[in-house]
Amino acid sequence: MHPTEEEELSRFAHALGSPLTAIQGSVRMLALLRQEASPDERRLLEIIERNCQRLAGEVERLLAAARVAGDTLQVVLPLGREAPPAESPPGPEEKLPQEQPAGRPYILVVDDDPTIREMLAQTLEQAGYAVLCAADSTSAVDLARQYHPALITLDLAMPGVDGRRLLPVLKEDPAIKEIPVLVISALVSGGHLHIPGAAGALSKPVHREILLRAVEDILRPPPEATSRRGKILLVDDEEEARRPLAVDLNERGYAVFELGEGSATLEAVRFWEPDLVLLDLRLPDADGMDILRALKEDWRTSQTAVICLSAEQRPEEKARAFQLLADDYVTKPYSLVELMARIEAVLRRKESELSTSPSTRLPGNVAIERALRQRLASGEPLAVCYADLDNFKAYNDAYGFLKGDGVIHQTARVLVEAVRELGNPEDFVGHIGGDDFVVLTTPEKAEAICRRVVEEFDQVIPLYYDAEARARGYIETLDRRGRPTRFPLMSITLVIVTNEHRTLRHPGQVADIAAELKQKAKMLPGSVILRDRRSDPIEATPSPNPKE
Repeated sequence: MHPTEEEELSRFAHALGSPLTAIQGSVRMLALLRQEASPDERRLLEIIERNCQRLAGEVERLLAAARVAGDTLQVVLPLGREAPPAESPPGPEEKLPQEQPAGRPYILVVDDDPTIREMLAQTLEQAGYAVLCAADSTSAVDLARQYHPALITLDLAMPGVDGRRLLPVLKEDPAIKEIPVLVISALVSGGHLHIPGAAGALSKPVHREILLRAVEDILRPPPEATSRRGKILLVDDEEEARRPLAVDLNERGYAVFELGEGSATLEAVRFWEPDLVLLDLRLPDADGMDILRALKEDWRTSQTAVICLSAEQRPEEKARAFQLLADDYVTKPYSLVELMARIEAVLRRKESELSTSPSTRLPGNVAIERALRQRLASGEPLAVCYADLDNFKAYNDAYGFLKGDGVIHQTARVLVEAVRELGNPEDFVGHIGGDDFVVLTTPEKAEAICRRVVEEFDQVIPLYYDAEARARGYIETLDRRGRPTRFPLMSITLVIVTNEHRTLRHPGQVADIAAELKQKAKMLPGSVILRDRRSDPIEATPSPNPKE
């Protein structure tokens, strides 16, 4: 016997209403049981109860609009009808102060969850701070540039351009890069409390006192002696040797990350991006020389400086370390004065090397040609993806070289992350120079990597423009002949050369094929992917004007 329409509607009402009723009852019970609740706990209970009431109103709307039609249950809501007003307004999508109170620094709270924004804003305002709020990355960038807050709190998991991709935009814009960023996210775990570029990281849900202490510590001007001089990863399994050295390095102004096991070194370097690794060669879980080789052979970590620490004083052992491209070798027991001098010398040398080109930390032309020649000689399936930016010169002219460098760095990140997620472990990413990059992968992986690059690049690049340019979709500056011209927002061109249908013998041949493909791709608007032996674009993003 089939259930009646009334029975079906009753089941639907029960499915929606029962869990909500249980939650509301539990909240009321918690409120009764927690008579001596802390201010944080009471505020959370109030927020939960208020949002339960808002949700109950929405459930009533759904039930009122539900109808049984044949074998389906339909909910039809008329367009333009507004939801019933909430008992209390949710956290603001964008909160703008009318006037900054005297002596109260601005803090910009960036989180797409209105409940979290409301809680963080209330906590900070009660502590005497003036609060701005943004629910997405675009609003966050605009507010940061307009109000220049003393601190930004940032959620990592947001729709659209998430916090991980927003952070480089904030930290590489010359106008706002000095603003410290405190990450507050459920994605922060106990083992990954450092987010590259962030002043600190807290895990959700964050306790009120911990939040205020973190904010206070970040906003307090550091003494001259403790200004950060660089990041050092210290790998040593002996805590009695590691801890005193870490403390001394910290006191001398270095940010230190300690690691007691060798097997996690490669992942730690990829994640934390230190300027220098102090690597003990005698580790119980891994051979230090193997770790050194892995660091220098991986293009993502090959530019990181490594000083080997070892009790082994044989010349053969030292020679082996230098053959594996160690930057220095210090024997134990070492003089602290000598070790500090060697650290400073290595970091100065690395800084000098990186200052000659944009510091993407990717392999350059010599390494690119070597890797390409090796893969061509092997005869194995190969795809060479060339990437360069469209309208980059116009952006550089309009916004300046420092902001242009930020775009180059972001492009490098987009490429690296796409290869890391979709490519092969042995794939290679190199920086030819300027806005030109290369990826070495296999033919079956190439299109997926390039599609991801286009998707990510097109989503994040508008944040590098001011609000007016984003709204217009173009900037106005002089072209190469000195004529005033409109240039669309930057896009990216990728061409793929493979050995699927022809024999590739040397890098020059690959470059010639790529140049021909680029010439065709540059005639198309927007971000484009072209593959060897195809004249049609795999993907194109519409753009109203031709490329630069």
